[in-house]
Amino acid sequence: MWILCILLPLGMISEFERLNDLVDGFAKGHMVWLAIPMSLLISWMYTSLDQVNEATENPFEGGTNDVPISHMCEQVELDLREVLGEIGLPNTRRAPTGIAL
Repeated sequence: MWILCILLPLGMISEFERLNDLVDGFAKGHMVWLAIPMSLLISWMYTSLDQVNEATENPFEGGTNDVPISHMCEQVELDLREVLGEIGLPNTRRAPTGIAL
């Protein structure tokens, strides 16, 4: 990804150079300079997507945005014990911390 972000402006220069012939006015001859903000915008988009990917890569680590797998397992266990007819089950019908059910 970093190689793409570094080489992107070099690849965009030729495309913006072709636009010099299509525009008139103050932008004529200066379209190449648009490669800088456009490549920054595209690079920012790709780096942001990479950060989101790293944050959601493993949903079972126990982080803030992860799947509450421990709570789900406890609920399944209590439901199974209830179906089997066990008596004296703890009343733990509550949402895990930070998650509203």
